[in-house]
Amino acid sequence: MTIEDIMNLLSSKIPFIGITIGNVIITLIVIILGYLIAVIISRYTRKIMLRAKLSNILAEFTSRIIKIILFIFAFSIALGFLGIDIGAALISISVVFGLVFGLAFQDTIGNLTTGFMIAITKPFKVGDFVDITGITGTISSVGISITTLITLDNKKVIIPNSKVWGQPIINYTALKTRMIDLNIGISYNDNIGKAINIAMVVLENNTKVLKDPAPLVATDKLADSSVNLVIRPWVKTDDYWPVKRELTQKIKEAFDKEGINIPFPQRDIHLFQNK
Repeated sequence: MTIEDIMNLLSSKIPFIGITIGNVIITLIVIILGYLIAVIISRYTRKIMLRAKLSNILAEFTSRIIKIILFIFAFSIALGFLGIDIGAALISISVVFGLVFGLAFQDTIGNLTTGFMIAITKPFKVGDFVDITGITGTISSVGISITTLITLDNKKVIIPNSKVWGQPIINYTALKTRMIDLNIGISYNDNIGKAINIAMVVLENNTKVLKDPAPLVATDKLADSSVNLVIRPWVKTDDYWPVKRELTQKIKEAFDKEGINIPFPQRDIHLFQNK
């Protein structure tokens, strides 16, 4: 086949359509090249954002948006080679695409949007210990549409970002220090001042209890069966659980040694007999 034959073939029109074969081939080439260029640019954008130490979720969201916009632009240009008015085609495509995409991916769009908000506000990061929608665990990953938690008993929990953003978020490890809140009851027959001093000595002897803010030991309330003491030392966030368990044990042992009783709940029952 000669070059002239090839040119004649490319310039021949497809029956009932009135579009040349050459225009169809050019349209397909533009679409393929446009998609490849969109992929390359979106990946490059994501890499640049990650190098700039922006959050992974923000980089992922931005790269996807760029990829979609560039592909729509390339697709619109490709339609021009088919003799279709690009302006009108772009409006039509945008309307149809927006309607179909909006109805089919309503929840997905919501998750993407809230994922973007999470990337901007940064209420938590990977490794933080949080409470989300009543589920407590360590953040394993923060994706563009989902957040993954690992619970204390090693269960993997996947939460849509729309649920994460729409609920209160408790981040236990966001700050460097935390306050331990212990409530321990002593008998009404015991000396309150002595019990406070004993608890304070236990706190002072623990090297992981911070001096500033100063720890607090005070009378909290007079309960039915006990005088309740509130014990509030401050520790580094990483030391919270080990120190809390250790102090609970040490205070109990110190009270036992000094004769301070931690009473069981009790109730007096008076029986009356009619004569």
